Amino acid sequence: MSLRISDAVVWQETADGISLYHTETGDFRTLNETGSRIWMLVASDGEREPVGTKLSHEFAGTHTGMLRRILTDVDEFIGSMVENGFIEESAQEIAEEARA
Repeated sequence: MSLRISDAVVWQETADGISLYHTETGDFRTLNETGSRIWMLVASDGEREPVGTKLSHEFAGTHTGMLRRILTDVDEFIGSMVENGFIEESAQEIAEEARA
């Protein structure tokens, strides 16, 4: 699934993490270190699976139990960001690949 940061979100890196402001809902959040890392991976990679894989390898290495837990947590975080309109998710790239 393709991920992208919503056009309605203004964000910036701060000393405390990444601050997000949703211009349509007025929702304001500051992400902690882990949330900020996920956010930056979404901004650069734009795909759910690589984001989870990169983060799990950064924090868990080869520890299988930790890998699974991190993948689950990343999936839940991204799901929450999608649900609240901070990140948009689409299957557009999948459809484009099928046509190629």
